[in-house]
Amino acid sequence: MSTNCLAFAVTLLMLTGATGGKFVISRIDGQLTTIELINKYGYRGQTYTVTTADGYKLGVHRIARKQGPDPDRLPVLLVHGLLGSSADWLVIGPEDALAYQLAKAGYDVWLINTRGNRYSRQHVQLSPSDAAFWNFTWHEKGIYDLPAVIDYMLNDTKHPAGQIYYIGYSEGTTAYFVMTSSRPAYNRKIRLAHALAPSVLLDSVRSPVLNSLVDNAQVIMPLAFTTNLVELLRWSEQQSGLLQTMCPPETKRNPCVVLFDNLFGPNPESLDTNAIQSLVGHCPSGAAVKEVYHYHQVIQNGIFRPYQESAVDRIVVPYNLSASDVPVHIYYGMNDWIIHPKNVRKFTTALPNIRELRAVGGKKFTHLDFIAAKRIRTVLYTKIMSNLQNDMVELLRQLEKS
Repeated sequence: MSTNCLAFAVTLLMLTGATGGKFVISRIDGQLTTIELINKYGYRGQTYTVTTADGYKLGVHRIARKQGPDPDRLPVLLVHGLLGSSADWLVIGPEDALAYQLAKAGYDVWLINTRGNRYSRQHVQLSPSDAAFWNFTWHEKGIYDLPAVIDYMLNDTKHPAGQIYYIGYSEGTTAYFVMTSSRPAYNRKIRLAHALAPSVLLDSVRSPVLNSLVDNAQVIMPLAFTTNLVELLRWSEQQSGLLQTMCPPETKRNPCVVLFDNLFGPNPESLDTNAIQSLVGHCPSGAAVKEVYHYHQVIQNGIFRPYQESAVDRIVVPYNLSASDVPVHIYYGMNDWIIHPKNVRKFTTALPNIRELRAVGGKKFTHLDFIAAKRIRTVLYTKIMSNLQNDMVELLRQLEKS
C-alpha cells in the first residue's frame, strides 16, 4: 500500500471507527507489576537498570512480541507523566494500550521509570530515606534520566540509523523539552517525537483541585520544607489496595472518578471504570515534592525555565525552545483542565520543526484521556502508528541510498 493510501485508510478509520467497546482488563491487572502485565498478555518483557550521570538507578522495562522486534524498525521510548510509571502505557489492556500496539507491530519498545517512582528508588550513594535523594525536579529528569536511557537503548539496539522514536505524556513531554532545549546533541538521536498533553506552559490551569493548591502554595510549600516532607505519594501495596477498594468499577461515580473529573476534566462518555481501577493500582507511583513546586513556579510566572531557588537573587534563564528541532507531532485536549489549549498554541510558536499540532478527541477530551479513554486507540494511537510507519518507509529509503 502506498504512503498516501495508508494515510487515507487510517484517516477513514479514525472518522468512521467504532465508538469503543470494553477494554480487555481483568480485575487483577491493577495488582500486577509492569513486567507481570507484559508477560501476562503474551509479550516478551525484560527489566534493566540504567544509571544516570548523577547516580540514580532507573528501572527500565522493555516489551516486544514473542518472535522479537523487527530489526528494521527504530526502537521506541515511552515516557510517563508525573506520579506515573511504565505501567501507564499498559493499563487499558492488550487490545488498546499503546505499548502493546507498538510491540505487536514489531517495534522494540522501552518504558522508562523516571527517578523517584516505585521502580526507580535507588542511587549509587543515597537512600530514599535521605532528603538529598529527593532534591530534584523534572529538570533533572530531562538533563540526566532521558539521556541515560536513550544512550543505553542506542548502545543495546545498534540500529544503523543511530536514532529512536520518542513518545511522551504530560511530564514526559516536560522532560523532553528540557532535554532537547538544554542538551541539543540529543536532538540528533531522536528521529521523530510525539508529545501528548504537553506540559510546558501552565498559567491557564482550569482544574479546581490544582487552583486550590496554587492559591494555598505559600502556606503549603514552606510547611512541607520545614517538616522535611520531600517525597510525594509513594507507591505501596496498602495504598494501591485501598484505592482499588474505594473505587470499585461497579460504582460509576466512585471517589476516584470524582477526583479525576475535578483534576483532569470531566468526560463521562470516555470513562471506563475498569480502566480507572487498573490505573489506581499503579498510580500514584511516587515523585519529589520539589517537582510539584517547580510546576507551581511555571503556573505562577508563565515562564518555562529551570527551578528558581527562593534564596537566590539571580533569575534563571528560560529554556531555549528554539533549539528543540526534532520533528514533533503535538496533540492536546480541548477539555484538558491542566493543559489549556491556548498554552499549547503559545509555547509551540517557539518550536522550529512541528509536523502536526492537533486537538484530538473532540471538545470533551481531557488530560487523562490520553492514556485511559475508551476510544483512545482509534482517536489517537492509530494515528501515531501511522506516523511511525510513514516515517519508517522514508527512513528505509534513506538507508538504502546511503
